[in-house]
Amino acid sequence: MRWWQAALWGLAGGGAASVLSLSAAVVSAGYTWPWRKEGELGPRLFVLFAGLVLGSLVATAAHDQISGPWPASIFGIGAPATIRGILSGVEVGPRPDSVLTRGRRATTAPSQPSVPEEGEVRQDAP
Repeated sequence: MRWWQAALWGLAGGGAASVLSLSAAVVSAGYTWPWRKEGELGPRLFVLFAGLVLGSLVATAAHDQISGPWPASIFGIGAPATIRGILSGVEVGPRPDSVLTRGRRATTAPSQPSVPEEGEVRQDAP
């Protein structure tokens, strides 16, 4: 299968996943258009477009391993959910104080050497 054929079938698969998502949104909105409540159609169109692009990209990337239109469509259908699942494990938070600070390693004040107890061996001794 050529890359552009895989891209088109992946686009169709991404469209199928987006239509399914839209139908679920219509049902959850009480069988009305979901964008009527929020007043914005733009974000919904962005989600639709993103699903189409992701489906097409994944199928295009795997075009050498795809033997026909059905597998390319499956790649397109599964791409948005797969990538969403992968990214759900990514957690972004503030850096702890002990990691790099402004390009240099944060240093702590040197601790005072401890006095060994009787019979204890010092670890810092040569």
